[in-house]
Amino acid sequence: MIQAGLDYSNNWDAESFYRPVPQVKKVRRTYRKSNPQGKVFVKAAVALFAYALVLVYLCIKGSTLGYQIVELEKDIQQLETANHRLEYSIAEKCSLGYVEIAAQELGMEKAEQGITVAVLPEIEPVIIDENNSGSSSQVGQNPLNKLYNNLLMLAQNNL
Repeated sequence: MIQAGLDYSNNWDAESFYRPVPQVKKVRRTYRKSNPQGKVFVKAAVALFAYALVLVYLCIKGSTLGYQIVELEKDIQQLETANHRLEYSIAEKCSLGYVEIAAQELGMEKAEQGITVAVLPEIEPVIIDENNSGSSSQVGQNPLNKLYNNLLMLAQNNL
């Protein structure tokens, strides 16, 4: 062993061994103080910017709605004008002069003043047996036929 042969005794002086160890001071961390007024200013600037964005959006939305309203009002005016034209055309076609011209061209004749009623020829009365009330296919039994026959009788009496 080579180390055994080395002599380290000259480095062992008593003074160096018992020398007091210097005291180490604890260093406190220093934090950089932030400016609280600066933080408030940044927050206020961000809030103001967001408010400005919302305000611009609402102004744009309002103006586009205004343009849409104007366009719809124009459409309404056009439709009302077309409606008035159609009403005028209908009134023109229904006027007596136009009807007389159409009657002459088509060879139509004026109707008579009296009331005309279409009447079916008299049907022989059907005798219904009271015992056999189950046959509803007979002409006299149908309620619509009864009603129609009564209306025909009233029309004949009023002429």
